[in-house]
Amino acid sequence: MNTQLTDLMQRATENLEPVTPDLLERSVTHGLRLRRRRTVIRTASGAGAVLATVGLIAGGVQLLSSPADTATAGTPAPLPVTKPSAKPSPATNSAPTYKPGPTATKALATLQSLVAAPGRTFAEPETWGERDFAGAAYVVNDGKGATRVDVMLSGGGEANPCVPHRAGCTSLPDGSFLYTSKEEPTYNDGRQAEFSVVANRVMLYRPDGRNINLTSYNGPAEKGRQHTRTHPMLSVQDLTTLAKSKAWKLPPVRSSSFGKPTK
Repeated sequence: MNTQLTDLMQRATENLEPVTPDLLERSVTHGLRLRRRRTVIRTASGAGAVLATVGLIAGGVQLLSSPADTATAGTPAPLPVTKPSAKPSPATNSAPTYKPGPTATKALATLQSLVAAPGRTFAEPETWGERDFAGAAYVVNDGKGATRVDVMLSGGGEANPCVPHRAGCTSLPDGSFLYTSKEEPTYNDGRQAEFSVVANRVMLYRPDGRNINLTSYNGPAEKGRQHTRTHPMLSVQDLTTLAKSKAWKLPPVRSSSFGKPTK
């Protein structure tokens, strides 16, 4: 019985061709091409390649275990080949496109509501940021020249500008720090004389690490455009008042362990 079974196994497998290096190399190359596409396609194609190889071996084993095949053991039987059940779908460009979230949109609306005053007009709205960071800006004109005003709200991760203590820093009763800078040049080279843009800046650094940054320029842009007025429209005191407003909706506190906002 054992001798007969051994005979059958040898006859069933003697015509099977081994996996050649060329076939293996082509399979690997094909797999790498799929890997550069989507993860889903990679998984499906990898499974198909394995099934194709396993099918050759499984066919031989199936041949031995079938009573019908045992009865005709002297005649070589064709080996079934299992085809991949999953077909790769065409690769698609799934690169995400950033769209400002509710925090950035809210920041823009809040900025306008806090800066609005009779005679002031708003143009060139901007929003940017991510889950734990949001920015917004307007070019505001009060009839005396355009001035860019921007706000940046952060969930944390930035160093406290007042540690160690330096000029422009003030400690507040609630544990926050206020850093201010008056008419700071936007360039540190010869371009400053060309554009002459300066900025008033304020940063309110809260005890939990979140912070509010407000800037007002004496021109419609930080760089690359000429100044339109001698001084920024909003003074350091004006910006400080805006930063302390309860109207701002800050992003969640960023986790120091993982660099992501906590829930």
